This record gives sequence, structure tokens and C-alpha cells, in this order.
Amino acid sequence: MQSMKKESEDISNMMDDFYRGAGSSLLEEPESSMVFMDLHRQDEDHIRKIKEFQDYFDMVKRMVKPGCSQEVLKVALNSISSLVSILTYMSSPKLHSSL
Repeated sequence: MQSMKKESEDISNMMDDFYRGAGSSLLEEPESSMVFMDLHRQDEDHIRKIKEFQDYFDMVKRMVKPGCSQEVLKVALNSISSLVSILTYMSSPKLHSSL
């Protein structure tokens, strides 16, 4: 629980530094502070999700190692293969150009 609190503080500090470096142009308009806070929340959420992904990936690496069962290895390979295929498709320029 304490590591989550520490991570949250680290993320908040990192984002504060990032936006502080952006300069005053973000805060010139009256409603820009709302936009600024929304961007800040979105960035925090994005970083939190990346860390969550890394945690899951680390878990998989701990489970799939020499000596694990054939079933575990097979499920991990099929899942990772499917994930890579889906992400490759989603990342393809053709998909974005057709939208």
C-alpha cells in the first residue's frame, strides 16, 4: 500500500515538473487551468497504466521460466502472440489512414 502511495507521489512530482517546464502559455486563458488539470490527470492515468502493464509483464516473466509446466508455457505463448498480433494491427498506418 505504501509503495502505491509513493508511486502516486512520484507520478505527481514528475508531472508537476513537466508542466512547470511548459511555461506560462498554458495558463494565459481563464479556462486553460481546467485544460491544464485535465491534461495532467490524463498523463497521470497513462503513466499509471504503463506501470500496471509492466507489473503484469513482470508477473508473467516470473511464472514462465525454465521448469514451468508445458500448459503454462503454451498459454503464455498463445496469449503473447495474440497480443502482439492485435497491437501490430492497431499500430499499422493503414488502419489510421482509413479512419
